[in-house]
Amino acid sequence: MQTSALLMIAVIEQAGIAPLRIAFTLAVIVFLLGGIFIFRRRHQFFDRDPNVENDFAVVRHNREEMIIFVGSALMLVLVGILHQVWSA
Repeated sequence: MQTSALLMIAVIEQAGIAPLRIAFTLAVIVFLLGGIFIFRRRHQFFDRDPNVENDFAVVRHNREEMIIFVGSALMLVLVGILHQVWSA
């Protein structure tokens, strides 16, 4: 019983590698394109807004840094997972 269960898990694992490679490659590409989109429109997203009170340059810069740090961390995680999937 145990050998057949291990054999079934091995078959499922081998069949799942190709879809995982495709999924994580697409996820990295989409996330990278989203980062490029945000970077190209950073002035529209992070410049002065006359409708916001106390909208100082430091606050806008901190907001921009937060987006960059979180996006970079998520990109590193996705690239790490992508590397593990492609090296399997």
